Amino acid sequence: MNGSFLVDVNLPKHFNFFNDHRYVFVSDINLQMTDSEIWDYAFKNELVILTKDTDFYNRFLVSKNTPKIIYFQLGNCSLKQLHQYFNDNWVKIQSEIENSKLIIAKKYHIECIR
Repeated sequence: MNGSFLVDVNLPKHFNFFNDHRYVFVSDINLQMTDSEIWDYAFKNELVILTKDTDFYNRFLVSKNTPKIIYFQLGNCSLKQLHQYFNDNWVKIQSEIENSKLIIAKKYHIECIR
């Protein structure tokens, strides 16, 4: 894995945690990309999908070949709350993705599927 991420449109683009070259934004590639196109793009380019979209989680459960996914299951939260969540958890999440195919990042715990 090259350690790069594909940030779905449901996460903020102007977010200081995503402010370096390792983050590619769906909105910069094509705002009209379907979930299937995002999935294929991430798989082909070895990118980890960062998303709040349940569809990626559901597709992961029924697919054989999958990109790595970090699924944020945080509900509606403010940018300030999201920033605090990343401050508290991003280092751990990044360390877990190396050995996991799916990470479900919940408000009070992180689930890893290997």
